[in-house]
Amino acid sequence: MATLYEIIGGDAGVTALVARFYDLMDSDRRYAALRATHSESLDYARERLYQFLSGWLGGPPLYEQAHGHPRLRARHMPFAVTVKTRNQWIACFAQALHDSGLDKKYAEALLLNLFALGDWMRNQNEANHPPPQPPAAVPLEMRLAELKVLLAEYGIAGFF
Repeated sequence: MATLYEIIGGDAGVTALVARFYDLMDSDRRYAALRATHSESLDYARERLYQFLSGWLGGPPLYEQAHGHPRLRARHMPFAVTVKTRNQWIACFAQALHDSGLDKKYAEALLLNLFALGDWMRNQNEANHPPPQPPAAVPLEMRLAELKVLLAEYGIAGFF
């Protein structure tokens, strides 16, 4: 069975997805709050996300080889990750996935897993939102309704 890394196009596919994600973040005003959490140059973030996704999707574990265990939640603690920035992150990824032309069934599976992962990065107490849950805390299908609402808010069509 092929990995998502292979399905997405291997190294070239991951590189293209990451490039599109950061190009959108840098140019689309809908992602302004997310963009503001990054430094002026996105080169460092692009490289780290590329390395992480390579291994996370089933390809070479580049991030681990270069930096050790990702410890994603701990690495994101210095940054205020709110529901708003999580939503912008996932909407930007959804748009990048849509633009990639990846088969819908794989794009949806990837997007739902990214949503669960992104939600776990939230680290701000927000009165109207429950605390984040680890990605495997609940079945992914239980997160689908919230993801659909989020995508609709950002005008991202073509999923689910």
